[in-house]
Amino acid sequence: MDYQKLLEDVYKKVKSNKGGKLASYIPQLAKADPTIFGITFCDINGKCYSVGDSNKKVPIESISKLFSLALAVKNLGKNEVYKKIGTDGSFMPFNSIIAAKLAPTHTINPYVNQGAMATTSLLYKKDQKEYKNQILDNLSNFANTELKVGESVYKSESASNTTNMSLAYLLKSLNRFYAPVEQAVDAYTYQCSVTVSSKDLATMASVFANAGKHPITNKQLISKDETEYILNTLKPEGLYEYSPTWMVKTDGKSYAKSGVGGGILIVIPNVGGIGLVSPKLDKYGNSVRGIEAGIKLSNKLGKDMFRNKKTRKSTSKQQKTKKSKKMKKK
Repeated sequence: MDYQKLLEDVYKKVKSNKGGKLASYIPQLAKADPTIFGITFCDINGKCYSVGDSNKKVPIESISKLFSLALAVKNLGKNEVYKKIGTDGSFMPFNSIIAAKLAPTHTINPYVNQGAMATTSLLYKKDQKEYKNQILDNLSNFANTELKVGESVYKSESASNTTNMSLAYLLKSLNRFYAPVEQAVDAYTYQCSVTVSSKDLATMASVFANAGKHPITNKQLISKDETEYILNTLKPEGLYEYSPTWMVKTDGKSYAKSGVGGGILIVIPNVGGIGLVSPKLDKYGNSVRGIEAGIKLSNKLGKDMFRNKKTRKSTSKQQKTKKSKKMKKK
């Protein structure tokens, strides 16, 4: 498949979509450039293809939740994380206080704000700088570049995070928050303020597509088992209330996570990762252009998913056969 041509074709078809609005509940996000539109695809061999504003940065926002969960699972194990966080979708807005109140015990999903902050609280360290740096370093390891925090976004979000503070204190009262509230909410705000391009997002997504092994550095950042667990948790809430529709429109070929900064990260197992940036959002908080382009790309690239999986199994069998023959000769 000619990946570059595919990206260019989809870009041309989607660029004319002027729908959506900039996020307004965070003052700094309301100042974003609404014309930005970039797409990148990185395959599981570490090769990337881009079109449009692929180097323009937007705040990562809720996409960061995926990577804090990955770090928590790596540090504590998926069973321990599941006991404390859960996977159930709320099917309510991502910052709903009612959803937190109604959720039975621990079962709030890690991709809505209450579950995401609880996840970040699992990473708590007494030294606040060390607490935040481990989160930033983890994001940078996935991106294979030194990511930075957008200070203006961080200040803006810190000054307007009263709903998140309320959610965190509510969870604390229910024994479902695992660190001092103010420090954990600050760390969460910090992680959401990291800026990323479509190339960064595609590179990060490609790690999950490659069973936790970084296609560029060849480092195993998380195990295959952990990768499968994390991807499965995306199904109910990766795109908030739009998640079930996404699964239908892509035939379950891909997993996606969005952020109100206008970014979308998409994982197609055994194929690669897609990163999209376009700040204007739909009513759920997902990039309008990102969703449209993401569905088109998922359906085209998803055709390679099962083909590549068969190739991998065949290669693995051949390697085992060769190894067995060598052992017999010895």
